[in-house]
Amino acid sequence: MTAAALAAVSIPVSSAAGQNPRAGAPRTPFGAPDLAKVKWLEGSWTGTAQGESSIYQRFKFVDDSTVEITYYRDSAFGEPSGNGRLYLSVGRIYHTFGSNRWVATRIGNEGLYLVPQSTARANFSWTFVSPDAWTFTMRTGVGGREHVTVYNMKRVGS
Repeated sequence: MTAAALAAVSIPVSSAAGQNPRAGAPRTPFGAPDLAKVKWLEGSWTGTAQGESSIYQRFKFVDDSTVEITYYRDSAFGEPSGNGRLYLSVGRIYHTFGSNRWVATRIGNEGLYLVPQSTARANFSWTFVSPDAWTFTMRTGVGGREHVTVYNMKRVGS
């Protein structure tokens, strides 16, 4: 996955997933029912964004607290380029990719919003559009200039 593939969008949240604006972490711990709200991510996806290369991702829920993510170089999903995870640990939901780690500040049926925790530099969100579509929005800022990239993700196969 390229650095151009990570972001932020406002997402309504459930009362169980309030936000702590100071620490960027939820006030109320998340649980397995919260992670289950994004079960719509499961499957294979291709993403397109204006001026960016296409991205290819596969999400697999391995249990009620872990989602394995595989990134691919090709539309046939035959050449993996990296792995990541979305997982629940001690009341928080994290996303990892390489040495980068983000923490979810909001999660609901509409999607989730993640902020950098270690080495990562972009905020991003995954927002539900329909059972076969979602948006991956990445917000980065370098030198006070913000850059937003929005990938339109479409389900591959059924």
